[in-house]
Amino acid sequence: MKFHKLCTLVLGVALGALTCLGDLSFDAGRLSARAKATISAENGAVRVRFDDPGWDAGLVVEPPEGRDSWDLSRWEQICVDVTNLSSTRQLRLLIAAWGNNPEGKTREINAGIAVNPGETRTLRLHLPHQWKYGSPQGVPGVRVIDTTRVQKIAFFMQWPFERAAAGLVDCRLSNLRVEGELAPTRQMTADEYIPFIDEYGQFIHGDWPAKVRSAADIRRNHAREMAQLNASRRPAEWNRFGGWKNGPQLEATGNFRTVKHEGKWWLVDPEGRLFFSHGIDVISAYNDPLKVLPGRENWFAKLPPGTTSYFPTELALRQKYGTEAYHAQYFQTVARRLEHWGINTIGDWGRHEIMDLGKTPYTLQLTDYDWRMPRLGESKLKFYDVFDQRYIEKMKTLIPDQAARNPIVLKSLTDPMCIGYFIDNELNFGNRGRMTLVDDVLKCPPTQAAKREFIGDLKLKYITINALNRAWKTSYADWDAMLASTQVPTSDGYREDANVFFLKMVEQYFRLCRDAVKSVAPHRLYLGCRFISTDAPRKALYEASEKYCDVLTVNIYAHSAANFPSPADGFPDMPVLIGEFHFGVLDRGMFSASLCQAGMTQEDRAMAYIRFMQGVLVHPNFIGAHWFQYRDQPLTGRGDGEAYQIGFVDVADTPYEELCQAARKVGEQMYQYRMRGQLVEFD
Repeated sequence: MKFHKLCTLVLGVALGALTCLGDLSFDAGRLSARAKATISAENGAVRVRFDDPGWDAGLVVEPPEGRDSWDLSRWEQICVDVTNLSSTRQLRLLIAAWGNNPEGKTREINAGIAVNPGETRTLRLHLPHQWKYGSPQGVPGVRVIDTTRVQKIAFFMQWPFERAAAGLVDCRLSNLRVEGELAPTRQMTADEYIPFIDEYGQFIHGDWPAKVRSAADIRRNHAREMAQLNASRRPAEWNRFGGWKNGPQLEATGNFRTVKHEGKWWLVDPEGRLFFSHGIDVISAYNDPLKVLPGRENWFAKLPPGTTSYFPTELALRQKYGTEAYHAQYFQTVARRLEHWGINTIGDWGRHEIMDLGKTPYTLQLTDYDWRMPRLGESKLKFYDVFDQRYIEKMKTLIPDQAARNPIVLKSLTDPMCIGYFIDNELNFGNRGRMTLVDDVLKCPPTQAAKREFIGDLKLKYITINALNRAWKTSYADWDAMLASTQVPTSDGYREDANVFFLKMVEQYFRLCRDAVKSVAPHRLYLGCRFISTDAPRKALYEASEKYCDVLTVNIYAHSAANFPSPADGFPDMPVLIGEFHFGVLDRGMFSASLCQAGMTQEDRAMAYIRFMQGVLVHPNFIGAHWFQYRDQPLTGRGDGEAYQIGFVDVADTPYEELCQAARKVGEQMYQYRMRGQLVEFD
């Protein structure tokens, strides 16, 4: 496919629904609906409708007949205008494109958008050209594709957590095109690319607003920010907790609690004011270091000799505050930042220094997943043997044990700023698709506590091994033989009993966690285990949460949470907190945008924040949402490889002004907006 200057690419339909714009014409492309969607041509656009959010619903666009790909190597982005035709639902939609990576394997790139009812916005997908972003073999860089051969484009919902519902997606897509003409150049050689990390942990081969190049830049930025903070005032609607000062006066208990008020769930602050938790996770001085592995020292332009873990943010903070003992000043600044940004909650994994200031309500993680605790044999699931006595005993004294090691836990027991406690994060209960948790129990050795518990239950039900064999279609010689076996039956009888024991395991887990909190701190909220978004709508998990948790917490990596299940969908009528969400883009030298790419610019990212929070605020069950995380991740990745541009501040501690302003707008208006309950623009 040939491109001409200032042309616009439109991928058409055999029906003639999409019209070529600009001075470029080409044969109509091929358009098809995924199984659970319907499409129709309407006045030069395509209307896409589906009621089921599954991966097999959506629209696929392929190159014209006779072609297997498009050459998009001279363009910055793919764009499409999206109109939400619903009058009530916020739309979330993903655009994805496929091309080969440098190893010749097919790779998907994607970006998403949230669109309010009746609104039209442009969805933009950044094209990661190998010629522009490619790095030498074995050296980190942007995940590129061969943009000379883009194979197909699709529109759908990623990681669906919604219930099927009439009109779930009803949108018009128009003016699919490429924008931003580029002049391809050759890829940098290794000698040109290395070193690629400067002393502040930034990508050397890029330029962007607010990039730090010297200690003078750091000090100048700090002086400018302090002038902003000195002139700033907390949102007028807030009381000292960040609750709704001018809202309804409810009973003041001296602690945070939950209430359903006028059809919506809320937190209530210690003074009895309605409280919506607008928070940020992982608030600390610095997070994960840049690992300096042997043979990779040359990646860095400037590195102290013998360094194996480099903390560039610490350098920036020392220069900013003019001392190595900067922590007190720094956390005072952070507290002022939060208020200035309209943030009223310290989310999970915050540092005790910011909590100790007593200015901002906070949540605490009593324990993240503890790999030292008994697990189910060789199971790869992130879960425990909840019947093992060692686990049971640990949970009985969880808070006292944590309080002995962490003074903030002890303080939290009487601190009115403490909202409540999380236990664990993103466990795998083994019921994503076919239930596998009890399969793993049967694969365990005879000494496994969960296996012995399961077989004990079966003895009570069947009395004899022969009765069990008939039901399961097995041939165990006796109960001891069953205990020694590691085979997993496939019969319906086994599956029925496995499902019963699965529910028992889930209940045991949540009961022990609830008791761990309430036996010591009955006045604190048990905030659950932080489900991933696709786990929270699973019946066995949300029913146990309703029974044992004060709040169900879910981490949602999507461009909208507005259509998260509600009581109208059969979901429990209980308060729900979003423990993690974020958006990123590739305009600040980072190698990966995030789990949710939000277009091309920081303005796109800020708009994604506003639309997400609007969708949360109108949902009757949500009581808050916490952004993950405070600071960008390291350029070359944290321990597990994540390297996302997801911070309110970058690695040099410079705030992203667009995102901060968006958060302030939310913080100022969230109480009135939630009470109004309509998806409209902020004032």
